[in-house]
Amino acid sequence: MPPPPAHLPLLDHVLAMLEDVPVGLLLLDAGGRPLWFNGEAARACAVWNHGERHAAALRARNAFQVPEALTEACRELSAETSPAPTKVVSDNTRGLHARIKLHPASGEAAPAFHIQLDYRRPRGDRDRPLSPGAVALLARLTEREREVAMRVREGLRTAEIAAELHRSPLTIKTQLAAIFAKLSVRGRTRVAALLNR
Repeated sequence: MPPPPAHLPLLDHVLAMLEDVPVGLLLLDAGGRPLWFNGEAARACAVWNHGERHAAALRARNAFQVPEALTEACRELSAETSPAPTKVVSDNTRGLHARIKLHPASGEAAPAFHIQLDYRRPRGDRDRPLSPGAVALLARLTEREREVAMRVREGLRTAEIAAELHRSPLTIKTQLAAIFAKLSVRGRTRVAALLNR
């Protein structure tokens, strides 16, 4: 048997790195079956399938299932004739959004759907992805701090964030202080500006 290709150890590192990205990433085969997903994608899909409260009680990775809305969008994209079709699917009432791109077959690789999942309060510019700089800043924060930071990005006040995340306002203030320290900023306006660049 020949030795494995030299790029396989690198692949392990890339997958480990993608696990820590603060954006949901999901890879589906041409039939809509999951090939790979990170923790953020598992969480977003759990909320999409079960709602926020039920999803919070689940082990999202163990209960992973592609939401029907995404499966249907993939079927629609498969019928498109453009070279690399994309589609955005949103559930605005729950702040769930997905950007789906069909990557055609190339070389030995079969066609696949690349999906970015976003779980936060609705915005008017949902189709605009986070910049690489914003993703790098979010990577400095814990998952719970990222949830707060994303809502600060959208202009929510402390009480609104607390109500949406089912946390106390004091907890949100404590998490905001940690965000300011980790991002070396003095206030929420600067956090929003950095994440909206």
